Amino acid sequence: MPLRDALRTSVLSKKWRYTWRSMPKLTFTDDMVKLPSNQCCGQLMKYKVAYAIFHVLLLHNGPIILEFRSLVGHLRLDSEFAPIISYLERGSKVKRLTFFRVKVPPQMLQQFLSKCPLLEYLCLIGSQNGLDFVAGETKFTFVDLFSVCAFDSDFGYLKVLHEGGMPHKLPDSLVHLKYLFLDVCMAEKNEISALLCMIMSSSLLEKIGFLMCDNEKLDHLETLEMNLDPQDYPDMKLDHLVSLWIEDFSNLRLEMEFVKLIMAKSPVLKKVRIVLDGNVSVDEELEMLRDLVLHPIPRASPSAKLAIVRPKTSS
Repeated sequence: MPLRDALRTSVLSKKWRYTWRSMPKLTFTDDMVKLPSNQCCGQLMKYKVAYAIFHVLLLHNGPIILEFRSLVGHLRLDSEFAPIISYLERGSKVKRLTFFRVKVPPQMLQQFLSKCPLLEYLCLIGSQNGLDFVAGETKFTFVDLFSVCAFDSDFGYLKVLHEGGMPHKLPDSLVHLKYLFLDVCMAEKNEISALLCMIMSSSLLEKIGFLMCDNEKLDHLETLEMNLDPQDYPDMKLDHLVSLWIEDFSNLRLEMEFVKLIMAKSPVLKKVRIVLDGNVSVDEELEMLRDLVLHPIPRASPSAKLAIVRPKTSS
């Protein structure tokens, strides 16, 4: 039930008035408040949305699943949402946190995570444009993200950009991380470094999924120099990985080298599924398959099956 309907129902029913406070999941959207019809109400919208969220949280017993979704505009979590941080500081029960098309400044994201000590799942979808990582005092790196939050299960579709370089491995291994699903831009060297760092720090991964993005940068990708030779990564151990899938695969050198690296480090790998990007022609696909027949990918798992398919077309 939408949150607005739940609150309206609580007015009509005394029983529901107290029942809704125990709802484990709260989803806040930017259309939960009415706005003026004029075009100059951006700041007013943020204040009203922030106040409405804070008011609901004050009445609630404490959600386990907390979602923020921007449906009609481009919601950005700024200083107006500071009271929500204060609320979480009093003893947050949140285990799952989702931001959907919500711009989250790095400092605000860090505050949210630091106030959710029980957090197991973090998902940011369509939020990367708000994650502005810059050098200087406001620098917020990939490492900082994991220093404030322990992930116990999934890390879903998170695109994290960073400045200032990445370590070879995170200070603390992500020993509970089993499923890794990411938007990946193979045209950005820093992002590839972040991806490798995360994989190197997640020895218990069972499933990995990548959605390749920013294909408009493919010309840059052809000239990007980066070594992904398996012999240069002796510390990468994926002893539990059984499944790898990649979507929007453009069959560029760096993409294929990444597949070879994963397959060379996964002794129990069973399935590799690659869905080609729609811009890959049939001739390019045939050439790729021919090359794989002539030069098979070395694999640590003798039972690993590689499937390359074209994207489904809408009928």
